[in-house]
Amino acid sequence: MTMLNAFFSSTSIRAVLVSTTFTFFGGLCAQITIDQTDMPSAGDLSVRWTTAVTAFDDADTGPNHVWDYSTLAPTLETADTAVAVSSTPFLYQLFFNNPFVYPDHDADYAVRGQEFDFQALQLTEVYDYFRRDADGFDNVGFGANINGVPASVQRLPVDHIYELPLDFGNTSSSFSTWQVEVPTLLFFRQEQQRDNTVDGWGTLYLSTDTFQVLRVASVLNRTDSVYVDQFGIGFTLPEPETIEYKWLAEGMDIPVLQVNTVGGQPTTVRFWYDSLTVGTTEIDAAAAPVVFPNPTNDLVHVRLPNADGGTLSLFDAAGRMVRSVTVPRGAVIATVDVAGLASGLYDIRLDNSVWSGKLAIEQ
Repeated sequence: MTMLNAFFSSTSIRAVLVSTTFTFFGGLCAQITIDQTDMPSAGDLSVRWTTAVTAFDDADTGPNHVWDYSTLAPTLETADTAVAVSSTPFLYQLFFNNPFVYPDHDADYAVRGQEFDFQALQLTEVYDYFRRDADGFDNVGFGANINGVPASVQRLPVDHIYELPLDFGNTSSSFSTWQVEVPTLLFFRQEQQRDNTVDGWGTLYLSTDTFQVLRVASVLNRTDSVYVDQFGIGFTLPEPETIEYKWLAEGMDIPVLQVNTVGGQPTTVRFWYDSLTVGTTEIDAAAAPVVFPNPTNDLVHVRLPNADGGTLSLFDAAGRMVRSVTVPRGAVIATVDVAGLASGLYDIRLDNSVWSGKLAIEQ
């Protein structure tokens, strides 16, 4: 049995001991409530680890429950930075920074999104925009270069990721669409139905921490419609059903654990792991700055344990400075956007420190 299979096995010794102990002392744990203060906001950095999933029991949930994922081993580090809407490209902001004309799409922050390439349609430099308030947490749309032309694409209606506050037993549904058209080339539209159920609460054990959580199951059914002008034909393609199982904890911004299934098969797991690495070697974060993820192709983060501030600069193989950011004194994380830089090995340096590091860019 592999490590992951052992991790997901309900017969593991730790799970039995933990479940027994929790049952005996069950009265010590109370259900939490997740509200808007537990969602991301501009300036937040969320670091998680991902790995493959070989087995998963979606029915392993319920009230006053214990989930034991303590043997899950990290494989690949990922980081999301929530940035202010005003810091994204101006032409992207037309629909997402205008509370008077588009109040339902007035976003609170943005995150670099996934690039998209389908037939003659290419979306690059993508930013997803999000809104949070007392009633919900929404994906309101995205900005992108569509075949090289900057554009803003609203979700109409918006995708209600969660209706807030979240408590055990809550259910909600949301239908959203987005579409883009490249004249003389093609038209693309995606429809999405989201059905949420808060199907469990209790204690989640991870390898480096323990959380009181709610589990939310989000069932996503998407249909893509394409019309190609060149051939004068169109078609509709339903995507396999995706289910996101998310464990939410107070004050953690994004799920501390998320398992995705596609077409009923588990694909990836993303989870909180209180450690930073370079490559696959764990280091002491208090001893030196840490560069992550490494390699990268869009954003790179540098943890600065001394918090002395200064200018963080990136140099190519010829010694030319290609990027720099000012780091205020007291900051512990600096972020550099490296999108558009050529693949290769770069030096990254802090001007008021003898420290320098290496960054690999893979476009």
